[in-house]
Amino acid sequence: MVKLTAKQKKFADGYILNGNATKSSIDAGYSKKTAQQMGAENLRKPVILEYIENKLKEHELDVKLRQRQTIDYALGVLHQEETEEHAFVTGNEAGTHIEVVRLKPKIKDRTEAAKFLTTIMSTVEKNRLQNMKLEKEIAKLEKELHTDQSTEDKLDELFDKLESVYTDE
Repeated sequence: MVKLTAKQKKFADGYILNGNATKSSIDAGYSKKTAQQMGAENLRKPVILEYIENKLKEHELDVKLRQRQTIDYALGVLHQEETEEHAFVTGNEAGTHIEVVRLKPKIKDRTEAAKFLTTIMSTVEKNRLQNMKLEKEIAKLEKELHTDQSTEDKLDELFDKLESVYTDE
């Protein structure tokens, strides 16, 4: 892969964050007068597009990893696999000392973990159903697009119906 110049890298990193090519160009050090043109030009350069795409993939992978870790932690709390260290001061005539014990999550913590997991699962299911609905709508639109009757024919048919309604009166 060809290396980006410092300006191109700064542009690409800015574009990833804000999605605005002109602003990213200005922030990268391009002239305000040519920022819009340079932004558009940079977004046509394969090396910059490849850099942006790779960074977005890395970010997506990082987000998925963090999500997985969060879900695993909540499951651990729910199943009492996660523990928490607590220190207790104990004493007698011989003196005091600190005793450290590992305690399992309290019912309140387990309930919160269950609520969190329920919310996540509900959101995932809702998104899955929305995606299915959108896929069906797309299929329906694609089918309509490939029918024998063109849009022009449909419009002509509608105008004929309208005309007949008005001429009959």
